[in-house]
Amino acid sequence: RVRGKSPIVQLIKARKASLQQRLASRRKRGAELPHAERVKLPRFVRVNLLKTTVEKTKKHFIKSLKLTYKPPNTNGTNVLSIRPGTFTMDPVLPHLFILPSGTNMHGDKQVDDGALVLQDRSSCITAIALSPPPNAICIDTCASPGNKTLHMASLMQGHGKITAFERDPTRLGTLQRRIVEQGADEFVSARGADFMKADLSKTGEFRDVTHILIDPSCSGSGLAATSQNGASMASEYDSGDVGINHSSEKVAQLAKAQLEIILYAMTLPNLQVVAYSTCSVYREENEDVVMGVLTKQNKFKCVRAIPNWPHRGLEGVPEFKKIAPLVCRATYEKDSTNGFFVARFERVSSVTGVNDDDDEVEAVSGEEKNNKMLKKQKKRKSEAAASNDEEKGGSGSKKKKRPKVHVKEPQELCKQYSKNGTCKRGSNCRFAHVFAHKVVAKDNVDELMAEWG
Repeated sequence: RVRGKSPIVQLIKARKASLQQRLASRRKRGAELPHAERVKLPRFVRVNLLKTTVEKTKKHFIKSLKLTYKPPNTNGTNVLSIRPGTFTMDPVLPHLFILPSGTNMHGDKQVDDGALVLQDRSSCITAIALSPPPNAICIDTCASPGNKTLHMASLMQGHGKITAFERDPTRLGTLQRRIVEQGADEFVSARGADFMKADLSKTGEFRDVTHILIDPSCSGSGLAATSQNGASMASEYDSGDVGINHSSEKVAQLAKAQLEIILYAMTLPNLQVVAYSTCSVYREENEDVVMGVLTKQNKFKCVRAIPNWPHRGLEGVPEFKKIAPLVCRATYEKDSTNGFFVARFERVSSVTGVNDDDDEVEAVSGEEKNNKMLKKQKKRKSEAAASNDEEKGGSGSKKKKRPKVHVKEPQELCKQYSKNGTCKRGSNCRFAHVFAHKVVAKDNVDELMAEWG
């Protein structure tokens, strides 16, 4: 029985018959979820580098919260352990502090000023996977409330441009307010529009965009880790037909929309990097979407996102064998955070990765890619210098071009020099100085005949 006169109570009473009918339907097919204790996650606090530094934040926690700093956990796993009265840094994600579960940061001056951001660990993965450098031109396709948008801004250190799309007017207001609060209003602009209707042509407004973050609507099946008693997070090996909030049909619709927005974004003429993420654990919205992207286009490849993140894609699924080492997953059991997924795509012309036609997987991070390209360039230069005049024989090998030899055309003889052995014009004469009597001498015929005989 529900008592009271609050708006939520009135809403429940108004839909009482519908709710009872759905509950009865789920009970008939045995779909009701078992009771589970509420999962308690650590308190994650991200440093906004536009307003403060890691060291200043560390001193703030020690002085204001009376916490003791401990070095990051390096025991080889991604499971976090934090004792009461202490705090540490995330061992994988930069600029992210870990505080004990239940630490009250609301009302903290640094949080209110936008210098510190209360953001879940899983939510920080996407911007790190994208890693836009300073001066990059970026888009966040589905931005509000703005955590990922402003994480990008922090990584870019205030240099570059970010356009954050949000089509809902109420959520757009929240996004605009947070952009100002976190000191990013000079280079981050909120756009009250649908990204799918934006002009992405070669002459359009966004023709110079280089990086794009795509975190679209999803089933939210990974977020149950923070729900109240009576809910538990779905297994990452579950499929959408056992969803917590959605049916398999709804998950399929979401996956279709997710694929469409990625493919549309990839039509940007100067786009180099795409980061795609969901707060879902279902393969239909994650690995299946990545496979769909690789099947339907050949301009971008999937590459290894956040190389030092240990939890990768689904194992034991034959069709995901190539992409599983490249994508990232997160779950409470393995990563002490909510369920999450992220994939990184890079333009084919500048990266080696994997698509559906590749026979091998060669996963490289941005730094590894640059080093590899430099090594190849040095190798080619050294080989060219060492064997500039040689040609390689044998089938299948390429012959190197010999340097061109410029042959001078025969020059007309100077008649005066040929006759007398001297020329008045000397070195200024335009004819060749060859003394004819010395070239064709009559008195050596006998010697030549004897030599030939």
